[in-house]
Amino acid sequence: MSNAIQTDIPQLFHILTTHYPYNFQTQTINRILSLEDTLLRAPTGSGKTETAIAPFLFAKSLKLDFPNKLIYVVPLRTLANSLRQRVEKMVTNWEIFYPQERKLVVTLQTGGNPEDPRFEGDIIFCTIDQMLSSFLNIPYSVGRGSGNVNCGAIFASYLVFDELHLLDPDRSFTTVLKVLQQIKGISPVLLMTATLTDELAVKIKEIIENQ
Repeated sequence: MSNAIQTDIPQLFHILTTHYPYNFQTQTINRILSLEDTLLRAPTGSGKTETAIAPFLFAKSLKLDFPNKLIYVVPLRTLANSLRQRVEKMVTNWEIFYPQERKLVVTLQTGGNPEDPRFEGDIIFCTIDQMLSSFLNIPYSVGRGSGNVNCGAIFASYLVFDELHLLDPDRSFTTVLKVLQQIKGISPVLLMTATLTDELAVKIKEIIENQ
């Protein structure tokens, strides 16, 4: 990523959120735009969602080499729905200043709201079960004959895993680690948590930094 783009990040972030970024937000956005997997530990309410969405919108507007799709994974349906509504407003406001060739589509894919079974939106909010079943080629949302479509979308997307500390450490969290191992070097991944044990953080950092 060029130094000029790095310099622009505070101003772009201000346009997106109406306030300037904290250092951790600028650093995280820089890493993601440089296609570097990142673990972000920050308190609830500190602006993690804006930090996650920003590099995707910046890359779209600045025509950077970056995945064309964002899959935002959360552990709870209610969280997916509230984040979707919040980010729809964020995208609408962003497009006032940086109109796209076509309006970006924000979708929801959960068991209760299966509106995007093939992950066709630009920004898709989904629950961990929907994402992992698709990654394993046994998607809940479509028949197995079309399972490779969803798996392909995951490998071609910028992935965000939010509220990581709420995942079952022996089941879904373990599978997330497998996702990281498989997708390493293909597309950027951002993992976000308010609290996470040092043991689990070390496991993640080993995958991010040593492979």
